[in-house]
Amino acid sequence: MKNSRRFARVGIATKGIVFFLIGFMSFITACNLTYTLKNEKEVIQWIYGLSFGWFLLLAVSIGLIGYIFSRVYLTFNNRDYDGSKNKPNFRRAAYLINGLGYCLLLFTCITILLGAQSNSDSNFKLMVLQSIYGKILVYIIAIGLAVSAINEWWISFSDMMNKMTLPDNLTTLQYKWLMGLGRFGRFCRGIVFGVFAYVLARSAYYDMENLPKGADAAFAFMDATYGAVFMGIVAFGMMCYGLFLILSGKHRNIPID
Repeated sequence: MKNSRRFARVGIATKGIVFFLIGFMSFITACNLTYTLKNEKEVIQWIYGLSFGWFLLLAVSIGLIGYIFSRVYLTFNNRDYDGSKNKPNFRRAAYLINGLGYCLLLFTCITILLGAQSNSDSNFKLMVLQSIYGKILVYIIAIGLAVSAINEWWISFSDMMNKMTLPDNLTTLQYKWLMGLGRFGRFCRGIVFGVFAYVLARSAYYDMENLPKGADAAFAFMDATYGAVFMGIVAFGMMCYGLFLILSGKHRNIPID
């Protein structure tokens, strides 16, 4: 199973690249260097527009497949990060939902790679979202994000962080700094999830036509409500979380039997 672990770790590092770019672009916006707030899809399109962008996006797609593989495996595998073999069902559900979320990002990568147009069904999507079932779906997603925010805050202060990252080949100081980077990053990620949940729920309540599409809406709300300093701190935290995933990828505990 060594190759499976390597594949999953590549996926975790790839996820870190996406989060780092989102945080970086939000951070330079908060510093008034430029206005480049981007959601996940726009980050993927930005990567595609770089030199050798097609190959870079292909590498990101392969990495995302690795991450999705790790989430699906954790959903059905009995072992978990803490070494227990009686994984609770709510944690299995969380892994599965997380993996499905990244399936959507992978689908975006594939459509861009193939040059497919994804706007042809936009009217149908808008019609569905503006129905009562669409509103219910948005509220469910908002609740899921709020629960995810609480989970991120809990993990950032709990011993689970240590169990998710192996100290092998790391000095005590390196491991300490890596954990600090991860805890601060996860806490800020929880803030983004919580704010995005509120923005989604508010949009569903008032106006479904202006439904936000990604994390950029959360940063825009923080900038307008709490100011550029608060937004910049949270954006920096997202950069730290992305950097943590990149640096800890090879040391990540992957509970694969």
